[in-house]
Amino acid sequence: MTGRARVLFVGLDGVEKDLLRLWADAGVLPTFRRLFDTSAWGVSAGPLGIHTTALWESFSTGVSPARHARHGERQIRPGTYDTYRFLPTDLQAEPFWNVLGRAGRRSAVIDVPYVPLARDFNGVHVLDWMAHAANTGFSTWPPTLAAELRRRFGLDPIGLCDHRRLQSAADFRALRDALIARVATKTALSRHLLEREPWDLFLTVLTEGHCIGHQTWHIHDPHHLRHDPELARALGDPMQDVYRALDAAVNEHLTLAGPEATVIVLASHGMGPYYNGAHLIDAILHRLGHSPALPELPRTWAALRRGWRQLPLPARVRLVRAQKWLVDRLWPPLDSRAACFNMPNGEVWSGLRVNLAGREPYGRIRPGVEYEAFCDTLSRDLCALVNVDTNQPAVLSVRRTAQLYGGPHLIDLPDLLVEWNCVAPLTTVYSPKTGSITVPFVHQRSGHHTSEGMFFAVGPGIRPGQLPQTVSVMDFAPTIATLLDVPLPNVDGTLIAALTASSPGAWPSARQRTA
Repeated sequence: MTGRARVLFVGLDGVEKDLLRLWADAGVLPTFRRLFDTSAWGVSAGPLGIHTTALWESFSTGVSPARHARHGERQIRPGTYDTYRFLPTDLQAEPFWNVLGRAGRRSAVIDVPYVPLARDFNGVHVLDWMAHAANTGFSTWPPTLAAELRRRFGLDPIGLCDHRRLQSAADFRALRDALIARVATKTALSRHLLEREPWDLFLTVLTEGHCIGHQTWHIHDPHHLRHDPELARALGDPMQDVYRALDAAVNEHLTLAGPEATVIVLASHGMGPYYNGAHLIDAILHRLGHSPALPELPRTWAALRRGWRQLPLPARVRLVRAQKWLVDRLWPPLDSRAACFNMPNGEVWSGLRVNLAGREPYGRIRPGVEYEAFCDTLSRDLCALVNVDTNQPAVLSVRRTAQLYGGPHLIDLPDLLVEWNCVAPLTTVYSPKTGSITVPFVHQRSGHHTSEGMFFAVGPGIRPGQLPQTVSVMDFAPTIATLLDVPLPNVDGTLIAALTASSPGAWPSARQRTA
């Protein structure tokens, strides 16, 4: 056997499962229409309450945030009131493909978000090449592969989509067309690598659905607050256009994989209107008396932000590392006088950390009875908030993180996870305790994540049909390892039985198959 793969995994980052179903049934996505009929498929979910900012980390490591330590883009340094930008190199658990490599399995891993570069790796690793969020910058293993990719395929033409000026139909059309072209480029890389040699694992993630969902949900959704019918008439539905390109890419990957491969397609987590109350939480904590003052960014912040957005896109792409360095230097510490802190947690849910005596340097809440009473009271106060515009609850639930997760890095996570009611815009909230609080929501994005995703699997011995249970993203690491006859101990994920029950047993490795 030359080329192809034994297990081929295609990740579709930020692709909404309900749109896959809707457009598959309508004949718009023929590959997914076929997969609904011929694959084992079901619903997937990321870590509860932390799904948007720790999903790919939990997928890659097979463990929960309390073990890999990531919950948000900025996290508190334990024992201080300083925060820092959490980078992939800060992960406290290793990706499962490193374990596969040490067991002799050969892998190609392309653009999995938020992971560190694999070094001395049995295979190839492409990091932050054409991805939604480049956290550490484009790099490869082996290092010489980077020059080959530049020469043969070029570099990312888009950069961070939040940094693009998107106002006119021409702006949105240019973004859509660039994303569609990027899908084709990444598929061409897959074809190149899959035809070059056989792989035990070939794993690629396409992030174009993520970007188009954030930036054009209001064009897609006629009920969105910002929907412009003229813009929609001029453009059609950019989301559907990008999903068509992704559908074609999945079809080509299925063909390239070959009949002996197990193919898994994961739409990681969904997309919907960007409605939540994360922008309100600081004002709410202040009104409840838990924060003595509303946090303020440095006075130069607005000017720097305006200046950054005025730079031409190529300059912003080149200077993104310097921009992140400057942000880290200017970011103020948490206010040690507060009883609890807002720890941004992906915005669909908010994270709150108690200023706990014995854990924080100047903790104000004592552990034990006082801590429990504080958390209970704060939870009730948050659940009492009402969205004034809809007269519906603003908060659906407040969960204790320690009741959801366990591990050595639980100390790095928020204490409370606040689930916002995201069915309508949240601008003004009210409770008898807080009175009326109004904070306008301002963000370029009109779409944001929902918690559930969807997966499909085809291959030898896999029976088609819908799986009744929701699968955790942590389950894919041990499942893929089992398909490759490699034990993956000490993970939180469990085997997806429908994908492994008929595993054919020990196969020769990729190197042995080319001998």
